[in-house]
Amino acid sequence: MLYKEMFRKPGFLPKNVSVRLLIVIATCVSIVSVIYIGKTPYGGQPQVGKVADRDIYAPIDFSFNAGIDDEKTAEKKNNAALAIKDVYDIDPGVYDITSLNIKALFSTVRELRSVETISAEEKLVRARSVNKFGLSDGDLKVLLQSSDTEKAEPILLKCMDDVFSQGIISPDERDSLKKQGKNVIRIRNITAKSESDAEAKSVRVPSEVPIPQFNEPAITDNKLRAVLKSICSGAVVPDLKPNIVETSARRERAISSIPPQEKLLDVLQGELIIKRGEKVAPFHIAKFEAIRALSVSEKKFALSILGITLVVIVLVMMPGLYFRYYEPAIYSNNRYLFLIALIVIVITAIGKAISLSGGPAYFVPVAIAPILAGLLLGVRPAILIAIVTCLLAGLVTGERFDSSLIFISGSIVGIYMVRSVRNRSELFKAGVVVGVINAFCAIGLGILNNLESDAIFKDAAMYLMNGLAVGVIIVGTLHIFESLFHITTNISLLELADPNKPLLKELILKAPGTYHHSLIVGNLAESACDAIGANGLLARVGSYYHDIGKVEKSEYFAENQMVSESQHDKLAPTMSSLIIINHVKDGLEKAKKAGLNSALMDFIEQHHGTGLIYYFYQRALESVEDLAKLEEEGFRYPGPKPQTKETAIVHLADSVEAASRTLQNPTPSNLEELVRRIINNKFIDGQLDECDLTLKDLNMIAATFTKVLTGVYHTRVQYPNGKDKNGT
Repeated sequence: MLYKEMFRKPGFLPKNVSVRLLIVIATCVSIVSVIYIGKTPYGGQPQVGKVADRDIYAPIDFSFNAGIDDEKTAEKKNNAALAIKDVYDIDPGVYDITSLNIKALFSTVRELRSVETISAEEKLVRARSVNKFGLSDGDLKVLLQSSDTEKAEPILLKCMDDVFSQGIISPDERDSLKKQGKNVIRIRNITAKSESDAEAKSVRVPSEVPIPQFNEPAITDNKLRAVLKSICSGAVVPDLKPNIVETSARRERAISSIPPQEKLLDVLQGELIIKRGEKVAPFHIAKFEAIRALSVSEKKFALSILGITLVVIVLVMMPGLYFRYYEPAIYSNNRYLFLIALIVIVITAIGKAISLSGGPAYFVPVAIAPILAGLLLGVRPAILIAIVTCLLAGLVTGERFDSSLIFISGSIVGIYMVRSVRNRSELFKAGVVVGVINAFCAIGLGILNNLESDAIFKDAAMYLMNGLAVGVIIVGTLHIFESLFHITTNISLLELADPNKPLLKELILKAPGTYHHSLIVGNLAESACDAIGANGLLARVGSYYHDIGKVEKSEYFAENQMVSESQHDKLAPTMSSLIIINHVKDGLEKAKKAGLNSALMDFIEQHHGTGLIYYFYQRALESVEDLAKLEEEGFRYPGPKPQTKETAIVHLADSVEAASRTLQNPTPSNLEELVRRIINNKFIDGQLDECDLTLKDLNMIAATFTKVLTGVYHTRVQYPNGKDKNGT
């Protein structure tokens, strides 16, 4: 039936399918590109220092790279520098001084016109003191007598701003540009944050600046218009200043951007390339490379790419189909798929880089990819990744699939070694075992290939070193991958279980009863998970954090109340239920603020599912008059329901532990009846609908819970006088 699903007619692709397809395509393209970097279709490279065994002549006309052409490079750099135009900045200070002088003149004029106790001659004297524009006494008298000066001042300032914003150059500077043959300059207006090119001859000197006519309707006094023109003429001065530093910096950048130019030499068909008995030099290698590149036809090259592309597609599709039908949790998580693609591409690229540098296959740390996959995603997907990665490594290191066999053996054993690792030192031990397996395989293949004993033991020693390097690299990089892809391993879970972690320490100090409750829930959950094959460590650590939201209002939860009187006795049932429900929201907020892993946040969010707070709901039913107005949803947790086996087991363990405290006589039979009743109620309420627990699992969970609780509530031997043998 699988082939029917594989080839059924597709419709519009959902977003998650499109992302998966994009990951597959990008992975294939990346791997093919890596494989073809520096690929030589016709065998190995001629080696420098070897002696030619015959005369070799050029079979075709060609050009080859003979090194760096210093002359051409210098010419290119010089042209790049000449292409940079001289930078001239418009000095904003010139306009600022002019505007201040204009404002001072008009301010003085207005002040003098309003004072009647000063004679006309005295006014003229004072006006002369602020005359910075070479105005005549007649012009000053016009200003003192005109009633339009207040309207004229802003108009004049605007005109001067327009004049200076165009840029005015000094005659000497323009003549200098002309003599140097610089026809175009770069003008920067720093105030306006703009710049543009301008022909040097078109940039105006002060005498060429057109004077505005001031024909605005606001100015009715013709004599005043003439004075304004005179002010404008007197105020126009050069404001373009050469910026030598900026010009030099731009030229330096232009020069540095020019790469060294290759020196191409032509070789004619029939020309002697190397004589018999002559040593092969890099000069000859360059010629051989040029011939090889020209000798490969486009058709052969295309077929070669097609062949390797088909191989890569098959290697990528194998794990894709496996994940699709047997690992849906990985297949549906684009982050996991990207992680797999990344480690496969990186290992392939490392192998190619080592191959191009002339290094042997045993330098490639292939086992890193499957061991990381085993730690982060699980054993079964890691084995398939090991096969794919090792085949690709063999392909990029010279199509030597004997090395692929060695890598596969070491990788699979490495995956087995880390299947239940719980501390980082064991990762290095796994690397040692990988190296040992690689070495044994290398010895076996060396014997089969009739290699010399020295070569066999050299290869074995290097493969052993490869395993040691794998162990070191994994120890150093595992935490990076855990952080980048938000994945928890057994190692990080154990680190999070440390009571000195801030969240747990706060829980111990502020809500000790809740912490004790969480410890028992953790024991229950871990035992149940181990019984059905789920991740017991994840469930235990998730239990430690599932109730951290109770820290905010710990006194409202029974396990933390030190007196018989409950805080809820003074509250309405609806308010009490709201406080209880909010501990989930508070816990999520604290977890996000602390950067807690998302896998543990699932336990906080899902440990109550959408369950009903039955006690306060019953109190509300007893106190409300109109039962139709009381909605059950207001007394249920927001959810979601448990999504995994681990969160579902913690959900059950949480309820079982809390209920077991209420038993007056916790005998094994009473505990078993309680456990099965709670699990049955959760099942009927639909809280287990979205996880993949089976009825067989539930039966085993119930038996495990009963066994653990029986140990917790075991009876003790009564000693005489009510004391045990220790006197307690």
